[in-house]
Amino acid sequence: MDSSQETITYTSVEKRRILLSVFLGYLFDGYDLQIISYVLPQMSMSLNSSISAIALGITYSLWGSVVGGFVFGWLADIYGRKRVLLLTIFTFGIFTLLTGFVTDVSQVYLLRFLAGLGIGGEWGIGFSLLNEAWSEKSRGKAGSVLFSMYPYGILAATLTSGVLLARFGSTLGWRYSFIVVGILSLSLLSLRFILPESKLWMAYNEKKRNGLLPKDYDTRTPVLQIFSKKMRVTTILISFFSAFALFGGYSMIVFTPTYFAKGLHIPVVDYTLIIALALLIGTPGYFVDGFLADKLGRKRAIQIFVPGIIITLMAFYLQVLNHPSYTNILTFPLFYALIAFNFFQGYFGHLGVWFGELYPTKVRATASNFAFVVIGRGLGAASAPIIIPIFVTYIQNLGLAMTVGGIVGAVGAILISFFVKETKGTILTPL
Repeated sequence: MDSSQETITYTSVEKRRILLSVFLGYLFDGYDLQIISYVLPQMSMSLNSSISAIALGITYSLWGSVVGGFVFGWLADIYGRKRVLLLTIFTFGIFTLLTGFVTDVSQVYLLRFLAGLGIGGEWGIGFSLLNEAWSEKSRGKAGSVLFSMYPYGILAATLTSGVLLARFGSTLGWRYSFIVVGILSLSLLSLRFILPESKLWMAYNEKKRNGLLPKDYDTRTPVLQIFSKKMRVTTILISFFSAFALFGGYSMIVFTPTYFAKGLHIPVVDYTLIIALALLIGTPGYFVDGFLADKLGRKRAIQIFVPGIIITLMAFYLQVLNHPSYTNILTFPLFYALIAFNFFQGYFGHLGVWFGELYPTKVRATASNFAFVVIGRGLGAASAPIIIPIFVTYIQNLGLAMTVGGIVGAVGAILISFFVKETKGTILTPL
């Protein structure tokens, strides 16, 4: 058999172990990244600083995730998926735990940056493991279920902080929140006893060591290869696709609590419930996305879902123009708009699968992390908190600025998707 067509299979037990490992890793990715969002007032009082100063810790986490996405993705292609995935878990676990012992804001920034390194690295590595183990017939569904773990991680952060703040008060509750998340994250290191290494990655490296690669096969460092003549167009396209998609998503997600609190004067308990319920009710969108990605194709699923986001945001925009008032959740129109928004955001579910299928085994983790984490988070997501306030200075309405940002991101993403290769049915091989 031609080595370029060689296929490798996994047992059902191996697939279940990989599934459990990457699911838990991604759950704790969201858990760790978002826990600080729910303890900002308590941290500011305890550390004698403003909420905005503490909130910069989120920015430092994102900056760390950009660096970590680049470095750990590259390491995973060179040294293996399993050991580097465990290293990312150890990194965000230990530095999250230590955040519970900080005494000033500068320590918060340092530790959140260091935790961010692991958070950013985990994304592409987990999806690479999943891609390389799963059949092309159901890979989209598996990827979408994996991505759905992130919002459940956010929910876990909400519940953890709420329980611990209520039980131990504002002085100790926020510290115990970081400590608990850190300890639980570190407990995932026990996965080393059940998580198998990627067979595709091992097969590729065995061929490389034994000199069995095809003549003139490119074995340069993955960072150079993803910008080679053969791959650079794909890398640029999916990187800017990610930037637009995440800019649109973060334009809404980051500012919705502020808009509800300051713009519509909704009590904190009520708007927290609105956001949490909308998130949970909209989560099935990920599962529908995975089904469509396997049935109709990766691009077609995106081109079905993203127009739904645009229509939803237009409805949100029209409601904001009418200055909606809030009396209860069931009669609040923006609650239903948020449900629809979260549902259609489900198209993110199979992006890790789509990106991974575009690249050979030798660069898969590097390319996936570069596109989604380095450019997507670093350029797209990180620019939303800067650009949306600028919109507000012209529009004079945060709700309208949010929806404009969301629509711009969605339109940019869907336009770029037409130029990216369809990968439905791709069988992954060592080469």
